[in-house]
Amino acid sequence: MTQSIDITASQAHEAPSPIKKPFKEKLRPWLMVGLPALFAAVGYAHYVAGEPFVTTDNAYARVAKAAVNARISGQVVDIAVADNQKVSKGQVLFRLDPKPLQIAIDRAQAQLSVARLRIDGLKSSYRQQQAELQSAKESADFDQKEFARKKALVATEFVSRAIYERAETDLKIARQRIASIEQQIASTVVALNGNPNIEADTHPSVREAKAQLDEAQLYLSYATVHAPADGIVAKVDDLQVGNYLNSGAPAFALISDHEIWVEANFRETQVTHMRAGQAASISIDTYPGRVFKAHITSMSPGAGSDFALLPPENATGNWVKVVQRVPVRLELDNADPALPLFSGTSATVKVDTGHRTPWWHPLKALLTAGNF
Repeated sequence: MTQSIDITASQAHEAPSPIKKPFKEKLRPWLMVGLPALFAAVGYAHYVAGEPFVTTDNAYARVAKAAVNARISGQVVDIAVADNQKVSKGQVLFRLDPKPLQIAIDRAQAQLSVARLRIDGLKSSYRQQQAELQSAKESADFDQKEFARKKALVATEFVSRAIYERAETDLKIARQRIASIEQQIASTVVALNGNPNIEADTHPSVREAKAQLDEAQLYLSYATVHAPADGIVAKVDDLQVGNYLNSGAPAFALISDHEIWVEANFRETQVTHMRAGQAASISIDTYPGRVFKAHITSMSPGAGSDFALLPPENATGNWVKVVQRVPVRLELDNADPALPLFSGTSATVKVDTGHRTPWWHPLKALLTAGNF
């Protein structure tokens, strides 16, 4: 009994103790499982957090531009502004030679005076013709009575046949004279626009002459070119004193100092959930590190290539699909006058579409791709 116990104790004493694993080996399984899971979680969180935003660096600042031109043709005699100068609406920009226009005004004034004199002359002629008509009628009445008397006497042979015929001829001449004067009066009334008492300035011919004078004076006012709006003039040096400008030909450009926007060209796959009014942030290369708050004001109804001068012809055998760009217009929420935007400068635009894919969507896509 004692021997058995001793053997058992000896065996128990001789049995090897369990070996402890190093800490790295214990941590390895957790790392093999945990790190991929952690990276997956971080990546998914980044995906979910950034999904509502679409970004493009194909964006440029735009400023409203207007071509400054003359409404009439003429030679430049004075330039009142300098290149890149800020101007106000109505400010004089340049002047054309006014001498030919002043001559045209003098000519129009003379024509207006002639037209008024002509109407006054017609009215005077009308009054004279009325007096002549009255005199002719009185003469005709006398000739009518004389003819009747001679007619009665010729029947009794108290006067000769020749005297009777003379009286008859005088009556016919008197009546013809009345008809002639009445015709002259009718022509004069027509020339007076149907109203013998018409005011000269209301007559069509006078009004036409007055309109020609007004036109000449208007053209003279066009000889001084004013700024159509507030802004900054550019390319003024392209215009020099002595240049001859044709009507409508651009002289230089006027850049607006307040009508500014950003045009961003997003890929067609990026505008799926983009709508007017959505918030955006804009980074302008001119001001590194500065972010401008903005919003979408409008979206083009077609891709940019669709409005090109030569639209693409896709009905060809060597067609290659190219992702199209859709122009989107954005305006700054609060423009800073101290940080002006220069037309054509590059920008990066980030739009918050507010659209989020459900959390299970990536898993569903993964399972669909793996055919699980």
